[in-house]
Amino acid sequence: MTAPAKRFGLLVVALSIIAVVFVACATPSASLPNSNGNGNGGVTGFHTPAPNNGQPTPAFPPFTIGAWPSNYSPANNDTITIYVLCRKQDQSMQNPPQPAANLGVSIILSGPTSGTYSGNTNADGLAAITFTINDPNSGQPVTVTASTTYSGQAYSATTFFTPNPGAQATATAGPGSTPPGSSTATPGNKP
Repeated sequence: MTAPAKRFGLLVVALSIIAVVFVACATPSASLPNSNGNGNGGVTGFHTPAPNNGQPTPAFPPFTIGAWPSNYSPANNDTITIYVLCRKQDQSMQNPPQPAANLGVSIILSGPTSGTYSGNTNADGLAAITFTINDPNSGQPVTVTASTTYSGQAYSATTFFTPNPGAQATATAGPGSTPPGSSTATPGNKP
């Protein structure tokens, strides 16, 4: 790099720094609300237009539940595990969540494959519910709802999986339907 190019680069950097300093000096500073609490003490970063009319911030739930499958796209005839994680939450938010051990959980499958299964959480608050699917409807999602009761309150989480998502959905033949690849002939017509 030549000496004039180095000087030009340094000049550009110096002018950029000077521009940032001028903008920072020209920006009004934020101030705290004045003593009467109405927030008119200057420019504030976050201002609630009508703090007395707003809804209170909801409390963090005392218990959380989450669910996910071992495989989001299993084969049509496959074994799958639904994992359900249950945690007791510290309301003060000062400590990490604790596992909810020995808690009964159930899962309900809905969609082209349906069923109800149950299990219990282990010492880590994790339940692993394994079952075999036999889904003739390729490419159609199955909704899974995991639920449990903790301290008399019902909690649930939803997830899904889609058997053989790359295949086209299979159609079921009904009354009066013609199977694909065949034709019907009427008297006097040749197929």
